[in-house]
Amino acid sequence: IKARHRDAILFFRMGDFYETFAEDAVEAARVLGITLTARNNGGAGDVPLAGVPVKAAPDYVRKLVARGYRVAICEQVEDPKLAKGIVKREVIETITPGAAFHDDLLDGARNTFCCALAPAATPDGPGVAVAAADLSTGEFRLAVAGRRDADALLARLAPREIIVRRDLHDADEARLGEGGIPDGALVTPREAWEFDPALAEQELARQFALHS
Repeated sequence: IKARHRDAILFFRMGDFYETFAEDAVEAARVLGITLTARNNGGAGDVPLAGVPVKAAPDYVRKLVARGYRVAICEQVEDPKLAKGIVKREVIETITPGAAFHDDLLDGARNTFCCALAPAATPDGPGVAVAAADLSTGEFRLAVAGRRDADALLARLAPREIIVRRDLHDADEARLGEGGIPDGALVTPREAWEFDPALAEQELARQFALHS
């Protein structure tokens, strides 16, 4: 499960606790101020371990998200009394700074924007295209700005999370604006095909029930 969610802190349900393991446990203990212990794992040696009670989990998740982390919630999806061997578990929710819906994770005084950025041409030369969505309210904005204006645009939106093409993020993210990616925003790299214009047209038409 962790291999499928490498970029998230995995909250793994074990009875009345969510446990974190290995590097997740070390990071969670440091950020949340909880006890770091270890469990013997046979030939693999001691594995770092840190857990929080299920009833108190929302407070801990809020602290992690506020610090810019993404959290994957992995629940038991079958009755332990009926399970044969290890109880089946699945990630049922991934919470990120730009995709938080619970009231206690949101700032009521301002929008919580998740922004996707992509290179764009402007009359003054290379620029950046911005798609901003507040998933908690449904607000959706589109804008194109020159490189010199991109930083001011992003400052106004104050995104909690920014989605960029993986190849651009790995190569030279500063090209998206004079100041690059704003400080304090969680950066989520995605594959280049997800920014394909034809695919985007289809998705926008589907979402807003348009013919074209």
